[in-house]
Amino acid sequence: MLVFRLIILLLLAYVIFVIISTFFFSSRTRRLKGSKDRPDLDQELVLCLHCQSYVPQTEAVFSRGGYFCSAECARLFVRAP
Repeated sequence: MLVFRLIILLLLAYVIFVIISTFFFSSRTRRLKGSKDRPDLDQELVLCLHCQSYVPQTEAVFSRGGYFCSAECARLFVRAP
């Protein structure tokens, strides 16, 4: 009889754990999906001619016929002959 009660208690604790963890992870996922800091995956990436990093085209600086990640990179860029 004691073993049966122990099994029921453990099963109940497991069900409560699953319910709480599902609620926690689903609310976290909802928060991440609604984040405004998330990059737009449809934006085209362009290569910075100076530091060779990729930046979204909407955030890139266009100068001297090429794209740069910042005005500083555009200033420092020296085109090789």
